[in-house]
Amino acid sequence: MEMLQLKYFLTVARLEHMTKAAQELHIAQPALSKTISRLEEDVGVPLFDRQGRQIRLNPFGKILQNKAQAALQMLEEARREIADLSGMEQGRIHLCLSNMEQLRDPLKMFLTRYPEVHFQIVQSAMADMEQLLESNEVDFFLTALPIQHPGIRQLPLLNEEVYLAVPPGHPLANRQSIDLIEAAEEPFVGYKEGYPYRRMNDEFCRQAGFQPKVVCEVEDPASIAELVRAGFGIAFVGECRSSQELSLVKLRINQPACQRSFHIAWLEHRYLSKAALAFKEFLIQYFAGIGMSDSNSSRLMKLSLNEGIGS
Repeated sequence: MEMLQLKYFLTVARLEHMTKAAQELHIAQPALSKTISRLEEDVGVPLFDRQGRQIRLNPFGKILQNKAQAALQMLEEARREIADLSGMEQGRIHLCLSNMEQLRDPLKMFLTRYPEVHFQIVQSAMADMEQLLESNEVDFFLTALPIQHPGIRQLPLLNEEVYLAVPPGHPLANRQSIDLIEAAEEPFVGYKEGYPYRRMNDEFCRQAGFQPKVVCEVEDPASIAELVRAGFGIAFVGECRSSQELSLVKLRINQPACQRSFHIAWLEHRYLSKAALAFKEFLIQYFAGIGMSDSNSSRLMKLSLNEGIGS
């Protein structure tokens, strides 16, 4: 039984689809099928129930899935601990986030000072985050919604007011504020279904007493700003003004109260390297306002990576 076999098996077990697993692993499907077959020969029992092209993890497979996840995680933690003990500060940090809107500036600041730290970043919807939690492969989750999962610690990094953005020349553009119900008949530009901000924005509209008419669904705030600017519709935007939103008119929402939070979350039992702990502390200080100061940030980073920060 080889580590590569176990990694391939865990991917197939998570997706329960050979073609999708092969695509995610960037290997040919026949090669993946042969690897799984050899693994089943090694353990002496089938790990999946097969019916045509459908595969489902069976009770034998679920036992191996749990043990393989634990074994690979222990090996990864050993690698991280050895790296820390040997003084290797470059580290690797695995992030999962819903979008880059709030992280772009602090990430750039962190990498400017410590370019030897390597990041692996995955952008995913909330449902995918829960799957990644189960596989225990991520150091930190950054999301607009709290993650409801056992063994998770989380902190709010940023609370911000949500505004309604309209293009210049729009009938509402001369207003300073608005009750959200006044926009009930307007076309909206928003995030795709499943994205945390989409769920949150839909809830704002529900509280106001209507269902938004979403005419464009996208994945990033820059696209939303461009579509609003082009006149496709109006949109919810955060208090933090990005360069893409400079030409838009932001209206304060009187009713209902519209606010959102940005959280950092992590598994309590996952080993975090010095670099990962330093990055967590850096984000906390950054969004508290301390990280904005160049001298304070430099002092914090030196302390974090050279002396270590407790969790």
